[in-house]
Amino acid sequence: MRFSPVLQVVALVCPALAGLPACSDDDGGSTTTDGAQRFKVTIENVAPFTNRKAGSFAVKVGATDPGPIAPGEAYEVTFTAGPGHRLVFATMFGQSNDWFFAPDPMGIALFDSDKNPVTGDVTAQVKLWDAGTEVDEEPAVGAHTGPKQKDSTDGPGAADPDTDVREVPLTTTLTDGSSFTRPAVADMIAVTLSADAATRTFTLRIENVSEDGVTLMTSEGGKPVRVSPGVWALGTTTEPIFSEGAPDRGEGLEGIAEGGDIAALAAALPMHSGVATPLSPAVWLVHDGGMPFFTVGEPDYGMGLEAVAETGDVSVLAGTYSDMLPAGGVLYGTAAVPVGKSDPGPIGPGGSYEQEITASPGDMLSFVMMYGASNDWFFATPDDGLPLFSGTTPVSGDVTGGVAIYDAGTEADEELAIGVHGGKPEGPADPDDTVREVTAAEYGTPVTQHIKVTVTPLGPAQ
Repeated sequence: MRFSPVLQVVALVCPALAGLPACSDDDGGSTTTDGAQRFKVTIENVAPFTNRKAGSFAVKVGATDPGPIAPGEAYEVTFTAGPGHRLVFATMFGQSNDWFFAPDPMGIALFDSDKNPVTGDVTAQVKLWDAGTEVDEEPAVGAHTGPKQKDSTDGPGAADPDTDVREVPLTTTLTDGSSFTRPAVADMIAVTLSADAATRTFTLRIENVSEDGVTLMTSEGGKPVRVSPGVWALGTTTEPIFSEGAPDRGEGLEGIAEGGDIAALAAALPMHSGVATPLSPAVWLVHDGGMPFFTVGEPDYGMGLEAVAETGDVSVLAGTYSDMLPAGGVLYGTAAVPVGKSDPGPIGPGGSYEQEITASPGDMLSFVMMYGASNDWFFATPDDGLPLFSGTTPVSGDVTGGVAIYDAGTEADEELAIGVHGGKPEGPADPDDTVREVTAAEYGTPVTQHIKVTVTPLGPAQ
């Protein structure tokens, strides 16, 4: 998601809030410092997701039942992806104790720098890895390797003294100290990508290109190469399945690497799947009435919400308020510079904005900020705002329960983080031009898995 440049604005519209004499707003009302309090508002991106989406493959092309692939056979997986997404998969080298085929942990980039889909042969980006879960014996020969495990008289192999996941070198030292020269990855499998650029639909193909009795040479002669069912995931800046130089996470990679069993990891990966959307800077307003940013069930006011919801650009809406506050408006500004940063920008998971505001009993807080992976969704308080006081007592603590995801109704919705009109260029108009809350049926991920909003009273205004 690309956000437009942002403007940071802090406007003390009524000097009374700074301890000066009372002044009138545009509606002729007055605001005083009676009971006025300072607050810190913290907005955090708390998305826990380590991958965008995930799945598995088990049935070879042309078959109906799951099973490994032999020479000339292949698995295919079709999925959609967007710019920034990377593909990682894991499938067992069936003749080993715990070796598996996979790209680097971050995965294969699916788009180039010009946002064109990457297609063609990507086998060069695939390696053979050791899961570090079981001692290494000679492939297809050792008593605890894949082909012979079921006939072993002493159960599974012993634990690997080196528990870190690492690449298997072309000539590797087995646990008993002997050396083994394995086939090159490209002599065993071919991995290709095809894509429909218009729909951002990809097909991954993993084909067994080995030759039985020739490709894999062992102390017992030529052995067949088999490739197991596997799992896949889309990541961005994370390592969804494993990390090099770290132990297996215990989520099911061991099952794949040792026995081609995808069940555990195929179940675990979707639990970590979701849209770790960036959050744009926010425009906020302290007000004592009205619906300053939008009214549910009515079209966008045309004051700048569209720019926030479509591109994360807060300058238009902030500029509108710099000219004239809406009815009931007291104080406005933007939260644009992430905590720990010096320049404006969006916040990803772990990032936050902090803003100090001043309010009096009866005042409400409203803010809007883009759901960055969408066409025109935004996080916001209710259209009439969140109360900052209960009577004369300042509100304190987590107020995320009052925040929702809204659709601005200005652009047709596409698949989150994947649609071609997320950000610029603008897509087709939404057939429903009203601002409305995004329902659980439309999007089942709760707001609390994206954002946390905390209000902390700081004491009386001076």
